Amino acid sequence: MTPRPMHCRCDIHTHVVPAEFPRYLGSHASIPWPSMAEAHACHKHVMIQGKVYRTVNDGCWSASRRIEDMNEMGIDLQALSPMPELLSYWLPLDDAKVMVRYLNDQIAELVTQAPERFVGLGAVPLQDVDAAIAELEYVMKTLKFSGVEVASHVNGTSIGHPRFQPFFAAAVEMGAAVFVHALRPDDKGRIVGKFPEQAVCFPNDIAMAAASMITGGTGSMFPELRMAFSHGAGSLPVLLPRLI
Repeated sequence: MTPRPMHCRCDIHTHVVPAEFPRYLGSHASIPWPSMAEAHACHKHVMIQGKVYRTVNDGCWSASRRIEDMNEMGIDLQALSPMPELLSYWLPLDDAKVMVRYLNDQIAELVTQAPERFVGLGAVPLQDVDAAIAELEYVMKTLKFSGVEVASHVNGTSIGHPRFQPFFAAAVEMGAAVFVHALRPDDKGRIVGKFPEQAVCFPNDIAMAAASMITGGTGSMFPELRMAFSHGAGSLPVLLPRLI
């Protein structure tokens, strides 16, 4: 394995979508379990409940294609994390555990193909803190990932809520970095006209998550916690003087 240089260009905001998803074998009806459908050349549709959620290219699951893109952009290292819509907080816990384990193993396969170019950021079923800690232990100790990706909130509860503090304590103990990504912002119903929700709603959503880590006390409780927030922490830099 070629060693990584001491200084490199690292992209921590890069998502993975598997080429296929396992067939749903659970017992719950009307579950938004994802699947893949063929699109045009080198592309597939991510399908959720029979609708196209997003169309992605093979860079989402092919290590060689991803490395080609990295080389063109001058990127030395990528931290691979799941597409946030796959984090599965809204699934029943038994189903979510199956999905995140599958995602983590898929990311591990990519990292194994080019460990000098990739590190892994896994998924955890954060709707249940104990289950999330168990999966965190798997990705850190078995898969040797660098950390995990979590969403800005879990079914409407910001990650700075005290209920998640045992998880962040475990992350500190295991040396896990935590990448926080905006997800399903609750203000998108206020959009007027046509513009991507990532342009306005995501910056506010991720800023709320970051602010909750401050106002909820989790940040000061765990000063050793290594965190990064997607989209440059959104509007947090503007709001920060009002919080301190």
